[in-house]
Amino acid sequence: MACRECKNEPHIDKKAPRRSLEIGGLERCEHCGKAPLDLVMLEAMDLLVEEGLRDDREPLRSVGSPMIEIGYPLPYPPRLGDSQLILLMERVNRSAASRLIEIPEVKGVIRRSRQIPGVVDKKGHTWELLSGCDMRCDIIQSIYGDLVIYKNQSKIHIEFPRESYPKIRILENLRIAGRSVIDGLCGPGTLGLVCVLAGAKKVVMNDIWLPAIENVLINLEANRDILGIDSIELFDRGDEQVGGSPRLVGRARGACEIEVYHGDIRKLFSAVSPQDICILDHFPGAPLDEIRRACSSCDEIVVI
Repeated sequence: MACRECKNEPHIDKKAPRRSLEIGGLERCEHCGKAPLDLVMLEAMDLLVEEGLRDDREPLRSVGSPMIEIGYPLPYPPRLGDSQLILLMERVNRSAASRLIEIPEVKGVIRRSRQIPGVVDKKGHTWELLSGCDMRCDIIQSIYGDLVIYKNQSKIHIEFPRESYPKIRILENLRIAGRSVIDGLCGPGTLGLVCVLAGAKKVVMNDIWLPAIENVLINLEANRDILGIDSIELFDRGDEQVGGSPRLVGRARGACEIEVYHGDIRKLFSAVSPQDICILDHFPGAPLDEIRRACSSCDEIVVI
């Protein structure tokens, strides 16, 4: 939030050419030191023009997508402190990226492609972290409590929390307390960890994409107290980015028994017993028939 000494921000037309924009009144606050988001994006735009990667006839929105380090639904433009913004861009090179992170508020620069990070066909896709750090943290709110979900944004697909988070609302309408759950396509662990908060007796999390599983293990530790975890065991993860036969890579004990697997969900039940509920949160439009059949031994399948 802006402090009491922050000046009101002028309206900046993101679609207007850069050369026509007046930036009077946009400045870092002398009291709290925070910068308006538009000021950071304007400084990034001017740097890209210097590097020959943009033209000042292009609009401010051509810079790219700004991603706040902490994801939380806000009704107003954020004020940024040091290293709180990750820039997701297309027309950028390593030289420009190294200059962009010299802007105090910029934490990292990611060059994106048409592929979606984390989508696995024959291989998994990532974007390129050109400079800085790509770690973000989303605040996930539910009726059971709140979680922090860390993710390496160049390797995990973008999914910002919203005030009304439909996937969480689906879980809130299920009977989870006292039951066992499989989060079969778990990503960084959001839905599986909400099930732990909801009172599940056991939660199995699995994903074919190793970077997602590495984020799950971070999120177990980050939410340790919230989830009532007494102990966490980590096992050899190997170095295969795309999993095959399921490999147990982590286990947590406490209020709920939690197991984390890296592998193809179609092979998961060679290592895991069927559970009461199987949650499937696949990418939109991706085929689910084969996965449904693989999970048919579970009592209930819930597609998110």
